[in-house]
Amino acid sequence: MRKKDFIVLLACLLAGCAGPQKQFRIGVSQCLDDAWRQKMNNEMQCELLLHPEMEIYTRFAGGNNELQCAQIDSFIRERVDLLIVSPNEAEEVKPAVTRAFRAGIPVIVADRRVTGYEWTAFIGGDNYRVGLLMADWIGHIQRTVSHPLHVLEVSGLTGSTPATYRHKGMMERLAARDTVPAVHTVMGLWQKEDAYRAVRTFLEEHSDVDAIVAQNDLMAIGAAEAVRDTKGYGPGSVYIMGVDGISVGLQAILDGVINCTATYSSRGDMVIATAAQILAGQPFVRDTVLETTMVDATAAQAMLLQYNERMHDLETMKIVQVRTDAMWQQTQFQRRVLIIGLTVIVLFIIAVLVLLFYMQHRLKTEIKEEVVPQLEDVQEAIQLSKRDEAFVERLRQIVDEHLTDPNLNVEFLGSMLQLSRTQIFRRVKTITGKGPLDYIRERRLIRSNELLHTTDMTVQQVAIELCFSSPSYFSKCYKEYFGHLPSER
Repeated sequence: MRKKDFIVLLACLLAGCAGPQKQFRIGVSQCLDDAWRQKMNNEMQCELLLHPEMEIYTRFAGGNNELQCAQIDSFIRERVDLLIVSPNEAEEVKPAVTRAFRAGIPVIVADRRVTGYEWTAFIGGDNYRVGLLMADWIGHIQRTVSHPLHVLEVSGLTGSTPATYRHKGMMERLAARDTVPAVHTVMGLWQKEDAYRAVRTFLEEHSDVDAIVAQNDLMAIGAAEAVRDTKGYGPGSVYIMGVDGISVGLQAILDGVINCTATYSSRGDMVIATAAQILAGQPFVRDTVLETTMVDATAAQAMLLQYNERMHDLETMKIVQVRTDAMWQQTQFQRRVLIIGLTVIVLFIIAVLVLLFYMQHRLKTEIKEEVVPQLEDVQEAIQLSKRDEAFVERLRQIVDEHLTDPNLNVEFLGSMLQLSRTQIFRRVKTITGKGPLDYIRERRLIRSNELLHTTDMTVQQVAIELCFSSPSYFSKCYKEYFGHLPSER
């Protein structure tokens, strides 16, 4: 939490009898009420604590296009100040979004795009990029088997932009490869149960599936359960990838249920922050595309820990909000009693005023003693998390820019980051789980894999380029990291 935001929030909490005044009503139209969207809603609620002038009203369409359009039209009739829409299917929901925009209501499209330009802002992931990552993962699996690869894609709702562009990105990247695997597609409709039924039906008719790519984590888990329950298959017999990087997906990776996932950020906090900028007439970014990365077992544990810490922070802030709301209701009740008392007998005026002053003083004292320390703890935790993220990003940039520099070592990193050798070792180890030299070697191995698969460089050339002491040492490190020799690519 930024210091400025913290001061604003604290001022709202200590406002006493003035109370929070809601100036803006925001309608939120969610296509589904799944785990990913619950995470997004939690992020929005957390950010709302910094904007007491805003109030949101959320409605869920349950995957029904007609219901979502009707809900959007209802928000238009209610004349909300701003509308946040996560569309079920782009073309089906677009007319309702257009009606809202033409009615003069700012519209933030979140997660799933709608075509055209009649919306105010978009915040969401790059689904085509997700498809490319899916194809790259298939390519990695393909290099580990000696027979033609058979892939099963578990798709989300047909017509939704995530399903469309994730499939398109995957198929176009695969089509550009020398060896194109056989890809079959079944409909999982974004749900675990639907994915289980579709995958099990397919597996009972086909005995040659090597890998499954599911367009979200819930469907990936459903597919894993279908593999487990189908005769001829078993846990671990099929490689499985999901998408989203939600907590259940990260836990599934750690439990060995699926192999990996691709992150797909929800960023409900950014949605609310953008809404505040729009309503305040401030500059804002119209089109925000969020980054996506692959997550394997190495990164899943750290991400899950970070997610749990954020959920704890959110719960703490919710408790703070409940307490302050209760205190505000109590103060309101006292004011009503005061008004009634004044109309009954003037003689009680002085006594009631003294009582009100005393209760307000006690209220402020309780807030300062109980609420402020909790908010400071939350602020400190969020600031530490952001500093760690910034440090890791800066570390990665420095290392990636100097992979071919033989002088890239702990002392070099310390000079670039202005930290001592002991400090750089301790901080890198704490945040990444590995020492600085191990981190540098890992980044060089990842780069070597890219060079071996995208250039004509030999193993020896790559080893020299990336400053390994010898080709044999490079091959040893490569095999330890990727599970096979670089010559076997």
